[in-house]
Amino acid sequence: MKPSGHEKVLEIIKSTRDMPEAEAVLALVDCAKKGFPLAAEKAVKTMAGLGYNSTTPALVGLYEWLDADPRKRDNGCDVRISIAEAFVENPSPLAVGIMRKAVCTVHVVRVGLGPEDVAIPLRAAAVLALAAVDPDCLYQLAMLLFDKAPDVPTSDPAYAKAAVRKAAAKALSVLGDPGGLPLLAVKLNFPAGEVPDVLAECLEAFIFMRPAYLMEVVQPYLEGDDDFLCAITALSLAETFGPKMLPLLQSTLDRVQSEAKEAITVAISATRCDAARQLLLELLESNNPFLRRGAVKGLKTYLDDEIMARLDKIQATDPDKYIRLEAEY
Repeated sequence: MKPSGHEKVLEIIKSTRDMPEAEAVLALVDCAKKGFPLAAEKAVKTMAGLGYNSTTPALVGLYEWLDADPRKRDNGCDVRISIAEAFVENPSPLAVGIMRKAVCTVHVVRVGLGPEDVAIPLRAAAVLALAAVDPDCLYQLAMLLFDKAPDVPTSDPAYAKAAVRKAAAKALSVLGDPGGLPLLAVKLNFPAGEVPDVLAECLEAFIFMRPAYLMEVVQPYLEGDDDFLCAITALSLAETFGPKMLPLLQSTLDRVQSEAKEAITVAISATRCDAARQLLLELLESNNPFLRRGAVKGLKTYLDDEIMARLDKIQATDPDKYIRLEAEY
């Protein structure tokens, strides 16, 4: 059986590893233009991985070619997404123009019974790329962080652009511009119906950037009713600040309810100190199953002889079957 056109293109892509730089880049660009989306993505990733000086202008030129007739050349935006992802890993100021255009791209196609903006993943990838290549992109990130209006009709408008807002929050921490801190603080203080995934990314970015008014903004999430956001806040604080967060997490543990106790107990393990280890060992004896399960999860990140012996005992004696299963290592 003769190989298909797609298979032939994949073989050419594979063979470029042994070609001289100029020949390899030209061949990969040609492969990306053949009309086979999966092969085109492979060609872009291969090109980015070569690390040649000529790769960046070639990727910029390929993006511009795809974007000139997107319905014919990249109707699902998949190849342009691959190019944006390549510039996250290998940033270059040559990509500023195309990434500024990418973060504004809307590409509506009919999917099933209705229209869908398939460029949302492209904008999300491009936001991170823009933060990597353009130190002056704070305004663009701010607009995207607060952009909740769907570009096409949808039954769930809050989630329509959530991926882009989530990427914008992460991009603010990548950019590292202090001007991003008030933007994140406003989003967190006045969420206005924002979805949890976006708020979680805002919390992680805000904590990572360590503003002077950090606790004023994140304390309500640490002690709030949303177990997911409580867990994200606790874990981010522990990972960022280490042992100095242990007293705060321990005091918070006494105030929160149910599953939030488990999340904060796991976060305590992330402070990576002897006092945290000892506290987790003590919590194994708690009557509260959320505390015991959190302690088991946290102690599994230490796993010395003493802890393995305690976990063996939990497997044999704990009255909660889920905790017994969790204690396996």
